[in-house]
Amino acid sequence: MRDWLLPTLLSATFIIGTAQAYEPVGFSHSNQHLLMQVHGLPELGRAVAPEAGGLGWGLDVDWTSEYTTDTSGTAGAPGSESIVLDAESVRVALRGAVNLSGWLLEANIPYVTHTGGGLDGFIDDWHDFTGLPGGGRDQAPRDRLLVRYERDGQAVIDLQQATGGIGDIQLGLARPVGRTVVRLAVKLPTGDADKLTGSGGAGGSMTVDFRGPSGTWWGTFGGVGALVMADGDLLPSQQRRWAGVGSLGLALRLHERLDAKVEVYGHTPLYQDSALGQVARGALVITTGGALRLSETTTLDFAVAENPVAKSSPDVSFHFALRHAI
Repeated sequence: MRDWLLPTLLSATFIIGTAQAYEPVGFSHSNQHLLMQVHGLPELGRAVAPEAGGLGWGLDVDWTSEYTTDTSGTAGAPGSESIVLDAESVRVALRGAVNLSGWLLEANIPYVTHTGGGLDGFIDDWHDFTGLPGGGRDQAPRDRLLVRYERDGQAVIDLQQATGGIGDIQLGLARPVGRTVVRLAVKLPTGDADKLTGSGGAGGSMTVDFRGPSGTWWGTFGGVGALVMADGDLLPSQQRRWAGVGSLGLALRLHERLDAKVEVYGHTPLYQDSALGQVARGALVITTGGALRLSETTTLDFAVAENPVAKSSPDVSFHFALRHAI
């Protein structure tokens, strides 16, 4: 009996230890709304870091289609507002991270484009197939770029030509503390507010990412934090100076190389002095997808983000994130 008892106990201990080490992380995704993404909203739920002295890099792609329109008051009259957000945006971000003596140094360099795109037909067909409301999208010209916000009959945002450029670069410092990671990030005004690739102002955030309760094949994760925004060039008289952010997610291990994940992400309003939800409403984003482990050091996240609260987040955003650690 002793001949097989010890190896069995050792194997069981190894399996249990491996299973208990299941520690999923959140999507590197935030609200991609045209007027919100320029302020450097932090991603949450990433309570991991490379080993001390290790390096990591990543490539994120967020492909977003947005259509919404709204009015308040009598057109052209004092106090009136109207907005049309009809665009397809692609945000590609190159990330880097290095762990030096327990401190994690991070950099995020985005490139952002806004065009008329080509997803409108696919989304219209999907709404027809599922019976989901299209919010008037099927009545608008397909593949059009029109981002226009009027106050008192005057356009304060008017983007109708395809544009793109470097977004606001973020530099971060993080410190793992037990099952949490505390992060500080600074946003540099390297983007262009006129092109909606940046806010035209500096900013920053402080977040705490955490690992929640977990089992042998499931795990929870989340984060909380605050976003600070300095004076910028995009709606400066309406911009708030800070906002709260939070997220909570659940992951299931379907296979040793495949996870399924769902995450709810939200933030308080970034603007004020508006009757329009597209401007002055807080947002919720539900992101559903998974993570594929391509190797011991490389993973690929894939997800679809949708808006349970209309107007303050896009109709749909497709998210992909490739991560590699050395």
